[in-house]
Amino acid sequence: MGNGYKKRHNFNDFIPRYTDTYTKEMDEEGLKILKWSMFDSPDSLGSGKRFMESEPVFILDTVFRKERLKGYIHLGYTSKVYADRIGLGLESEHRIGKAIKFKCINPSHRFRLVRGLIQYGIERIRLYDHSIYFDTEHNLKGEDLSFRHF
Repeated sequence: MGNGYKKRHNFNDFIPRYTDTYTKEMDEEGLKILKWSMFDSPDSLGSGKRFMESEPVFILDTVFRKERLKGYIHLGYTSKVYADRIGLGLESEHRIGKAIKFKCINPSHRFRLVRGLIQYGIERIRLYDHSIYFDTEHNLKGEDLSFRHF
C-alpha cells in the first residue's frame, strides 16, 4: 500500500518525500500556502495532485493566504480502498476530490475562514467541534474565483 507512505498526524511533522516522478515544484504548483500532497489519500503519494479538483484547493489556498492563516488538512481526496476502510459512503465527495475537511479550533479563525469560503461562493459548509468541512459539488461551473458581493 503506497510503498511505506504515511499520512501526517501533525501539521508540523508534514514533510513530503519527493521522488523523481513527484517533485517539490509539482507539489507547490499554483499554490501559495498549501501543498497538493496535503490532499493525498494516505495510501497513495501524489493522489491529491492527480485526483483532487483544483477549484476547492485553490479557493482554500486563497482564503488561507488572504486571512494569513495556515491549515492542517484532515481529509482531501480518498482512494476507494481508503474510503472503504474509514467507512465513507459511496456518494462522498471525498471519493471524487471535491471535498475538504481541515482543522480549525480558534473561534475567530473559524469565523474568518467560513466568511472567506462564503465570499468565494461555497454553499455547503459544515462546522464540527475541531474542524470545518466544505465541498464544491453543487457550485456552478465556469465561475471565476473573484470576490462576489452578496
